Amino acid sequence: MLGAEARAAYSAFRTQHSGLLQAAAVLYFLHILFQFKPAGAELGAFFTIFLAGWAIARREARFSFHILYFPLFVYGFASTLSTAFAEERPHAGFQGVLWFKMLIFPAAVVLLREIPRLRGWIIYAHAIFGGGMAIWGLIEFAFFGRRDLEHRINGPTAHVMTFSGLVMPLSLMFLVLWWRERKWWQLAVTLVTALALLLTYTRSVWIGWLAAALVLMLLSRVRLVFYAAPALLLFVTFMPLNLFARLISVVDMDQTSNFDRVRMLEGGVEMIRDQPLLGVGPGNVKDSYALYRKHDAPRPRPPHLHNNVVQIWAERGILGLSAYLLLMALFLRECVREWSGPRRRWAEVGVAVTVSLAVAGLFEFNFGDTEVFYLLLNLMALVVVQLERTDPSANEAGVPVVEAA
Repeated sequence: MLGAEARAAYSAFRTQHSGLLQAAAVLYFLHILFQFKPAGAELGAFFTIFLAGWAIARREARFSFHILYFPLFVYGFASTLSTAFAEERPHAGFQGVLWFKMLIFPAAVVLLREIPRLRGWIIYAHAIFGGGMAIWGLIEFAFFGRRDLEHRINGPTAHVMTFSGLVMPLSLMFLVLWWRERKWWQLAVTLVTALALLLTYTRSVWIGWLAAALVLMLLSRVRLVFYAAPALLLFVTFMPLNLFARLISVVDMDQTSNFDRVRMLEGGVEMIRDQPLLGVGPGNVKDSYALYRKHDAPRPRPPHLHNNVVQIWAERGILGLSAYLLLMALFLRECVREWSGPRRRWAEVGVAVTVSLAVAGLFEFNFGDTEVFYLLLNLMALVVVQLERTDPSANEAGVPVVEAA
């Protein structure tokens, strides 16, 4: 039954849209599946953007505006300005790539608006992507001895922080969708991603996940907080000792990684005091840190300052930080507008994604991680389009195409 509906939906998709749009949609689907590697994500993004732009030029699709284009443009402008006035510009060429990366958001918005059926397929793509990565990580944990801090699971990604940064928002997204829609596959994705996230031993994403869940409970059903608190207490009480030790280490200043983060924040603040307007320049924090680090800081040249706010301000100046904060604020505003409407589940997804990545970003520079940056923009595009008031005759937001066919 499901296969017949899917084939019918695909047949309708082929007859209703031009070849360029079809190709762009397929490549965007593949871009979602390969977000775990920068090369795969950027190759898919390039062809998606190129074909979507070509379709717009040939008037086979309409360019459409969204308010989030503005903070993204400001962020790109601030980065370029900071690069131009930096004393050293070793990574100037890579700042041009930033503009390209951000184009995936308008390209995705155009495609999702032009092809409403694509929205359901992109939800499935994220389910395959998140669930597949989580299963890969669980296999590493079960069969390849990746069970301690020195050997943590990272799935198909290059680093555990990237892996956990990708899995966290997807775990929350499918938790919200399952809570509202009660589909078995959403629960399956939620369980495997949540388990994989727990086994990464990554404290920042644990805190981000819990903060997002708490915010949703406070905004949705206050009574749930009274059940969640004892449930969390029981979970912490009976969790394995190694996980419990990792959890309580959050407040242990004798631990090197915690102390190092404090020293990095202090060094970042000193950079901001000296260069508050334009920062030290994109890519220059690593070398500049040597001039500002305390003598007892564990690492002499960390790649970044493990904090989105401090890193962006120190690197790209106050305008770059303002753009980042405005992007998050405007996106949350879009979610709040539909909080009491029929698309509330997508408003909740948007809040969960934003809060989790923002809170985790207080301990890790996840906004600067290419794979996580792409995922954030893709999820934002999906959410804002799902929240829009569309023609009810079209595939309704949040309802996969196989159900609406």
